[in-house]
Amino acid sequence: MIIMNPGGRPARALLVLLVLVSCSWGLAAPGPDAGPACTCATARLDNGWCEAHAVGWVAGVEIHSRLLYDAMDAHGHTLDLTTFTCESCRKAIDTDGFCPLHHIGFVHRQAWFSRLTYELARGEKRDAGAIACPRCRKNAASLGWCDKDHIGMVGSVAIHDRPAYDQAVAAVRILQEAVRTTARCELCALAMVTDTRCPWCKITYKNGKPVAQPAGR
Repeated sequence: MIIMNPGGRPARALLVLLVLVSCSWGLAAPGPDAGPACTCATARLDNGWCEAHAVGWVAGVEIHSRLLYDAMDAHGHTLDLTTFTCESCRKAIDTDGFCPLHHIGFVHRQAWFSRLTYELARGEKRDAGAIACPRCRKNAASLGWCDKDHIGMVGSVAIHDRPAYDQAVAAVRILQEAVRTTARCELCALAMVTDTRCPWCKITYKNGKPVAQPAGR
């Protein structure tokens, strides 16, 4: 399915709305005969969600908030790229780059709506059991850089470029803090990973941190 690009910041607001709608659809209880099967094993590797245990993973980070998990949107989208007018986006489309203005990255002409998912898409998925290097295999359990192989592991994804790895790690740290924030406010957690404003707490976030607001706001 081709998705038209709404463009700019409104696109991020639309994403939040879609997340809220998708979560409301997921509230229906399973049938009385049999519950959903556990998919935790594959979900950990594929940035997926296990319906049986109501838990998801992105970059190896365990997420119990469906709202936050859906907001991470860890799978690429096929968009109508002719609708992008932003010069930075156009360059990113042509170079498999990332537009910092609109928080959209492109890999093989698919769009990824966060720095973390973009860097994961550029990496190489690895089976931890098949990794020969002990250091890399240990890193695959969470995060870590191997100086010998010049590979950084972000969960099951290997990243060969150190600056890209550092960008991914910074994004993982924000996600980890957002997961902790869900205990207080799920909408703040959502705003943290999208550089937006929590409509409930009236807190604006940038790079996972609250932004000081002008007096009277």
